[in-house]
Amino acid sequence: MVMVQQTSGKRETAKLERRERLYEAALELFRAQGYETTTVDQITRQAGLAKGTFFNYFPTKDAVLRYLGTREVGRLGAMTLSSSNGSALGKLKRLLGVLAGSLEKDRDLVRLIFRRGVSVPDVMAGDAGGFTIQPMASLLLRHAQRLGEINAHLDPDILAAALDALYLQQLVRWCECDGAYPLSERLVGIVDLLALGMSPALQ
Repeated sequence: MVMVQQTSGKRETAKLERRERLYEAALELFRAQGYETTTVDQITRQAGLAKGTFFNYFPTKDAVLRYLGTREVGRLGAMTLSSSNGSALGKLKRLLGVLAGSLEKDRDLVRLIFRRGVSVPDVMAGDAGGFTIQPMASLLLRHAQRLGEINAHLDPDILAAALDALYLQQLVRWCECDGAYPLSERLVGIVDLLALGMSPALQ
């Protein structure tokens, strides 16, 4: 039984490693020569894998773009949620700040994702192309209520949806204006603004 579990664990680790190799190879090519001119064959060659391997992990090139958002939000969200330091609202601000810093490094690709979302709706379907923060925001806002940081009578799911909508709107505007201002300042400012209306003093 233990050997079966070890074998299964190694297999899953190998799958994750191949996905990451394909993802990193694709982003490197997208940055170097553009999204449209990059082919699946080039991606698999860059990753050192067989061509058919790509489709075991990504059904289309657009799926790689979606994975960028999913991967970064998930990775940074897990780091934020696992941290024992700071208030719940402080963690929420930290999440948006580090997420903005990560996205600022790949502004051209982020802009491409949102632009393709207009012409290819599947890119943004369901979870805003993987960029939604609503589930994590809801968890942090519930925690903030338990700690007495925000009004306990407010619905945390509605608050999280409102925060997510404002965050995505700012992300789109930042892409449209070619990153003319620091995204992190805008996103952290949104939390500060909402915090005024969520104050426990108002309940």
